[in-house]
Amino acid sequence: MLISLLIFLMLAILFPYLLLPMLIFLGIGFLFLLPYVIVFNSFYNIITIPWQIIKIATDRRVRKNHSLEHATINVLEQRYGRPLQAGGLAYSNGFSLSGPDLPPIYEVMSAVKEAQFRMINGETDLAIHPRCGTSIAAANFLFSLAFIIVLFYGHHLSLINVILAFLLANILAKPFGRVLQKYFTTYPKVDDVAIQDIYVQSPYGNSPFTIMFTPTRSYFIKTYQAK
Repeated sequence: MLISLLIFLMLAILFPYLLLPMLIFLGIGFLFLLPYVIVFNSFYNIITIPWQIIKIATDRRVRKNHSLEHATINVLEQRYGRPLQAGGLAYSNGFSLSGPDLPPIYEVMSAVKEAQFRMINGETDLAIHPRCGTSIAAANFLFSLAFIIVLFYGHHLSLINVILAFLLANILAKPFGRVLQKYFTTYPKVDDVAIQDIYVQSPYGNSPFTIMFTPTRSYFIKTYQAK
């Protein structure tokens, strides 16, 4: 496999014009298959995205940690006065945060405690974040739904159908995403959540390679919730 790749790269460098017919063939194939890929992906999203939302909605521990995750990022962004390149994932036993803009561990822990204190004292809007993955999932779901509806009523696939579905999804995605966050994927009543500890974790998993030019911090905040 490696030898074949080296040969292909050598041919591409020495005889780039030989790649032109291949690129044309791949381009035509891509354009031909693209509509079918969009149709398949749309039906896939219609089925899987609601199921993912339901799984989160039925686990209150995940929803509370999701609220703390959002609130922590909101507190940090308020402190720095700008959006941060940071994201997270919520679990039943805590949540993770990672990104190149995350501050040192002690400041993150301070933000977690402030976020919980402020939500307990009524600032429940901290649990909502505009760049949450729920909003992205909502946009994908709406695009897929709009695309299928337009395709069904239009009786054929066209670029106009795709553009109409895209525009409709983008108009509705933000308010729909906030509704999903508020009522299904977060739960801002976090007074029974105990923040146990914070751990530094590798942002690159088990990869033996380290990306030195994009330093990224990654933390896991462990929590405990009374049943």
